[in-house]
Amino acid sequence: MSEKVKKALIWIRGILESESIQYQVVGGLAVRIHGGTRPVADIDIYIPKSSASKLLQHVQPYISKPLTHYVEEAWDLEYFQLIYEGQKIEIGLSPGTKIFDKRTSKWLELEIDYGVSVNGIYEGDEVPVMPIPALVAYKSVLDRDVDRIDVAELTQTLAR
Repeated sequence: MSEKVKKALIWIRGILESESIQYQVVGGLAVRIHGGTRPVADIDIYIPKSSASKLLQHVQPYISKPLTHYVEEAWDLEYFQLIYEGQKIEIGLSPGTKIFDKRTSKWLELEIDYGVSVNGIYEGDEVPVMPIPALVAYKSVLDRDVDRIDVAELTQTLAR
């Protein structure tokens, strides 16, 4: 487990919760929370679009990529990136995120349902996390090497 990830997660969680902003941890950190073994590269979080300005007022000094619409690799979304004590945090806005399905060569809407978040623990810190079935579904669509590793580990977790 990474001390850098833990510190950044505690920091961003504190801001989100102090402003009563709904959020959901996704990506590699969510996989790790659900029992995955791959090291966490960045912290991926979604928040509602309507809450972006509330969060941005607290994180201005840490912004490394400004809030705008990006189309990068397999992603079509509005997001911004923070660097907190050397740890990258990416905050995506929902609704509106699309991911590219390599198998069908089509863009698909990524539904972030905050109401189905499950409580997960990372280094003693509790956060709302994307449930395993939703995580498997979206990582299966992305189908990158890291996603295949994550899907295999998450599938084993579901089978237990």
